[in-house]
Amino acid sequence: MTASRTRPERLWHRPFRRSDRRCAAPDGQATRLPALTDGPYRLARPHPAPTVPATPADPAGPAAGAVSRLSLPDGIELLLRPAGPGDKAAALAMHGRCSPAALRLRYHGPVRDADRYLDHLLDPRHGHSLAAAAPDGRILALGHLMWDDGEAELAVLVEDAWQRRGLGLALLKRLTAAARAAGIGTVYAVTHAGNTGMIASMRALAAPLDVHAEDGTLVITATLTTGTAPAPAPAPGR
Repeated sequence: MTASRTRPERLWHRPFRRSDRRCAAPDGQATRLPALTDGPYRLARPHPAPTVPATPADPAGPAAGAVSRLSLPDGIELLLRPAGPGDKAAALAMHGRCSPAALRLRYHGPVRDADRYLDHLLDPRHGHSLAAAAPDGRILALGHLMWDDGEAELAVLVEDAWQRRGLGLALLKRLTAAARAAGIGTVYAVTHAGNTGMIASMRALAAPLDVHAEDGTLVITATLTTGTAPAPAPAPGR
């Protein structure tokens, strides 16, 4: 059965896309990609990125390719920066520090092949990836904006020790700004109903939301407009 926005039940074991689960594939070729959880192999079809304006201007914050600092309430300063294939080792190390519960909420099931999955997520041909990095260079959180036809999927993973401190929301704001700049009007997140951090962060984007729930899985769709102002910073969330 093919997953869709209104029938997300198959997403639990198909972590890449809703609709017909398209994924970008290099060089215009169909590629077999392993499911990260216990689901089957799927066929990744060619999927071009949207055309980005030459000089995007977005009021929501720095562009996805910019580097900025995030000051936490306790005075710690983190770096928000683009992430790519060269960050794979640091991303894997972060996954190793995450609890099974955190990984299950992010990937909709028990993780079994994060090494190959990160090859896809960190490939810039498939979307934008951002990292929140500690002063010593460790990656503490990863956010992804993945092209899906005229929409884009949002996903965030925050290391357990750094959750509820605003890292996930900061990444989501940057990624939605990148979506607007690329002409994307709709972004969505597929998450477990118990993922309160992701749900709160999506609500804090100050964009109209549509939420569909089925069998413990939520598809949260945000409609973006260039005139939408960012919401006031809530109490630190995921």
